[in-house]
Amino acid sequence: MKPKKRSPIWPYLGILACLFVLSVTAPRAWDRMARRESLERVLESRKTKALESKPAPAPLESVDESELTARETVEPAQPEAPAVVEASVVPPAPELILEVSQTVEVANRPNAVPNGTDMDVPADAPPAEAATESTAEPPADESPAIAGWPVPRSLIAQLNRLAQDDTRAAWAGKAADLVRELCASGAQREQVLQIAKQLRELAEPDAAAPPSDSPLESQAARTRYALTRWLDIWEHAADLPETAPSVLTSSERPEALRVCLADVDSLTRKGKSGNAWREYLQLKKLDALSREGSEDARRAAARKVLDNLESFRLSRSQRKFVDEGPLAALQTELRVWAAAPVTPAQLLAHLEAYEYSGLSSDARLVANDFRGLSWSSPAEAEKISQSLDTHYRNSNLRVALAGALVNRMVPQPPKMETEVQDIVVNVPVYGRSTTLAKLSVRLVPDPRRIRIGLEANGLVDSDTRSTSGPATFYNEGRSTFLVRKLFVIGPQGLSVWPAIAEAENNYTYLISLETDFDGVPLVGPLVRSVARNKHDEAQGDARVEVEYKLATRARDQLDAEIRPLLTKSAQRFEKKQLATLKRLGMEMAPLALATTENRIVARVRLAGSEQLGAHTPRPRAPADSWFSMQLHQSALNNVLEKLNLDGRKFTMPELFASLAEKLGRPQLNQQVDLPDDVSVTFAKENAVRLRCEDGRVEVVFAIAELTQGRSRWRNFTVRTHYRPEARNLDPRFVRDTTIYLDGKSLKGRPQVLLRTIFSKVLSPNRELSLLSEKVTSDARLKDLQVTQFVVEDGWIGLAYSPHRPSGTMARRPK
Repeated sequence: MKPKKRSPIWPYLGILACLFVLSVTAPRAWDRMARRESLERVLESRKTKALESKPAPAPLESVDESELTARETVEPAQPEAPAVVEASVVPPAPELILEVSQTVEVANRPNAVPNGTDMDVPADAPPAEAATESTAEPPADESPAIAGWPVPRSLIAQLNRLAQDDTRAAWAGKAADLVRELCASGAQREQVLQIAKQLRELAEPDAAAPPSDSPLESQAARTRYALTRWLDIWEHAADLPETAPSVLTSSERPEALRVCLADVDSLTRKGKSGNAWREYLQLKKLDALSREGSEDARRAAARKVLDNLESFRLSRSQRKFVDEGPLAALQTELRVWAAAPVTPAQLLAHLEAYEYSGLSSDARLVANDFRGLSWSSPAEAEKISQSLDTHYRNSNLRVALAGALVNRMVPQPPKMETEVQDIVVNVPVYGRSTTLAKLSVRLVPDPRRIRIGLEANGLVDSDTRSTSGPATFYNEGRSTFLVRKLFVIGPQGLSVWPAIAEAENNYTYLISLETDFDGVPLVGPLVRSVARNKHDEAQGDARVEVEYKLATRARDQLDAEIRPLLTKSAQRFEKKQLATLKRLGMEMAPLALATTENRIVARVRLAGSEQLGAHTPRPRAPADSWFSMQLHQSALNNVLEKLNLDGRKFTMPELFASLAEKLGRPQLNQQVDLPDDVSVTFAKENAVRLRCEDGRVEVVFAIAELTQGRSRWRNFTVRTHYRPEARNLDPRFVRDTTIYLDGKSLKGRPQVLLRTIFSKVLSPNRELSLLSEKVTSDARLKDLQVTQFVVEDGWIGLAYSPHRPSGTMARRPK
């Protein structure tokens, strides 16, 4: 018989200690209140002492609040110089990957698994922690309205949290009441617009501006943006009819599409890549569907072809090819097939569910609504689709690089000593030269593109001899050169301009002179005098010729050295990043590229055509950061969805082998501590999902069935958390020790074996690094430090800055 497990005594000792402290401090507190000492003064004094005892945190980057989330479409780069070599207009291979050979263009739906309330928590875990880990159900008055539009529960929750601050309670309460009133009157357009006008006034920053030292400043800014986002959607939704608008179906104009298909077929038969284009455009399939096919099949096929035609992977010449002539007419006809009717109630319900749950299945519904509206002809549909594109398909990855860091990472050429064999002003020249060059990067401001100038400053010291007639001259000289080469990164890839160079001969000294008549009386001095005069007369022409030859050689050498580096880098990028995205069916769409005098900024969206981007403001990086990155959870969830785990069955080795193949990371297939004889079947929807909130990344696995030997578990979820932890320059995510199991089928069953399985699969020793070891171990970064590594509001924020005094880590006030 097992001895009865005793309850630990530590909680009771803690309670007794708290009672003792209260017994000592309570009389003093009551005495203080009796003396009517101001509570505000006490709090202010404590705050002042705390601020005096701690160094001030480093300031955050100064940016316009609209830049945090504004959707900026990058326009294609226009040709700016005839020196750029344009690619052939012949249609390319069907993959349409940017090739270096072009020189210029290098290019709240419930889950399928039932969610039980029997959260399984280890015996040593406090009940309060378990309560905070579970997702709390919203109050009854915050659930979606039935008579009108659904009330956005996430927005109401933000307003409720803001209402806890006394200075904002009235503002947040009024805003919440107006939001509920607007949703209740969703079917009445005039009333919606009237209430929206009042909310617009409340959403102005000045209407709820706190003091500059308010700890809720960041939360207030996010709440204002969420309110503005919903107002944009509500105002445009009020213009849509409550019933599904009629769209022109594909069956009403089949002949028009067949004519376009015939024209495109005739056009693509003229070029060498015609077969690739016809396959890329799926002409046979479209022709068959135009004669016989359902509306759903036609819509799916049309959207696939339109996605191909609107792909960011198209080069400049390819974009011109598809936007003109028969292909432009084909796009017009395909939009008729691709359009779908969407009601405002349907759209708002999908948006509300997605914001509340964050599930990929709900994101697909929103993306489907956006695609149906974006190809519809009514102006109202176009307006609301633009708002959806702005707010819910925003960039989910932002990277900023300081020019100082870029210059530090530029490899420097070694000192070179070479033999000199040349002819200057028709005189052979021999000797040696020493060249010392330094490469540097200059950022050229451009609000739409990344514009980088590479500069090579060089110094050439020469020690030469030249023979002309009976005289031999020994010279020492020094020349300098400057070579510039421009690189522009735009939506269609990398554009490279030929190098330009200039050189200057600083000086050339005649060290000595020898003649064949040295030592001959009278004749020797005369010959030396004539030779010296001829040498001095030729100095001007020699200087011009030397400067020209030096500039030409420096320019040609830089072009020759840069070209293979670009080719190798582009091939590596295509083999790794682009190939991985292609396998996953995703694109890296550049939404905003910019260059300032000190910084390069790129904002991109990692998503498939049927996926969403970010919809919350990113965390601001420290103002002195040399490198910063903000990654939204939508990018990670998009990748997880494209792994195609939903409803599939794997053994543990098969699972990691599949991940290694999909992600192009062979090291994932080298796991040695995986459990044996385990097979897992994922849920039909949302098999794996992430949520970045409250300083941690929550990972949830939805399991339909898991077996090990004779043991079997069905319909449950596994949940754990990873916290950010910076080790020197290595930002890692470390797993918390607790694994939570949730599911009705787990009630009353021993879970030790199940916990053991997932403790091995999600081993704490298998930490997740945000950057590669090659980057974090680079000796050129040794004087930098991680000054920001945060997880908040769906974002992961990381920043590196030069070393600071202790205590100046950028942080949000709690």
